[in-house]
Amino acid sequence: MHWLMNDAYLERMNDLRKARGVFVVTLLLNLLVTGGKLTWGFMTGTLSMVADGFHSLLDASANVVGIVGLNISLKPPDSDHPYGHRKFEALASIVISGFMFLASFQVLQEAVHRIFSRDAHVPSVTAVSYFIMVGTLLVNLFIARYEKKKSQELASSLLAADSKHTMSDVYSSLTVIASLVGIQMHLDFLDVVASLVIVVVIFRAGFSIILAQLGTLVDEAVLDPVNVEKMVLSVPGVTGCHKIRSRGMDDHIFLDLHVQVPRHLSIEEAHEISFQVEERLRSIGGGIVDVLVHIEDDAPSLPS
Repeated sequence: MHWLMNDAYLERMNDLRKARGVFVVTLLLNLLVTGGKLTWGFMTGTLSMVADGFHSLLDASANVVGIVGLNISLKPPDSDHPYGHRKFEALASIVISGFMFLASFQVLQEAVHRIFSRDAHVPSVTAVSYFIMVGTLLVNLFIARYEKKKSQELASSLLAADSKHTMSDVYSSLTVIASLVGIQMHLDFLDVVASLVIVVVIFRAGFSIILAQLGTLVDEAVLDPVNVEKMVLSVPGVTGCHKIRSRGMDDHIFLDLHVQVPRHLSIEEAHEISFQVEERLRSIGGGIVDVLVHIEDDAPSLPS
């Protein structure tokens, strides 16, 4: 197994460090908006604002998970993890979705209690309520767009997952603002309705994160075998290619394949072709960190 510790790979590790810095910034911002929504939500008894506050608290928790996940992902391969630690990034993304499901349950539980409670509670809406929600809406919009932009620049699936999480908070905040208007119009039930809408938004975002990361954890193929075969067959001396397997993440790919060469070639000549195959595959980009080429002769197998 030959690790391709080339400049592209080292640059990728530097990108992960930058992604970790993005999470630190968003963590501080999420803690700020969480404090505002939870404090005022409990003071005024506005369930939808409390629900949105818990959602933001989980955003902050997700940021912590992201930082921890990236710290582990940055570790080099060792004897216990010969393929590296990058799957921890995908695992951290799924943990984030778990936090989102937990938030959905907590909010749903409180909404059901509010529906069947005999003690009708009328939330209090003030100018401060609108100020907090509009302010947090703008902050969340900034965070979501900032994370999305950085996820594309740094090719970070973890940042992309957290961006979706934060964007769901944006939609939740819009729902809360609508419920505040409804409460002032004496449509108090809209507070509970808004809370249920938030539950759906959170759940959908969490489910989409799981679907996006599951392929990495179950070793789903990353590269199209047909395209890989075409590239390999373009190398002089290669007569065939089969058993092509790839796994990992888009920016951290492990690839193994069987390459056929004329049987009259010497070991040195065959190995030279295998190195050329490896170099050709590197042209795909910095995503390939390991290539295992198994050389075979192109003579047809004899019947047993």
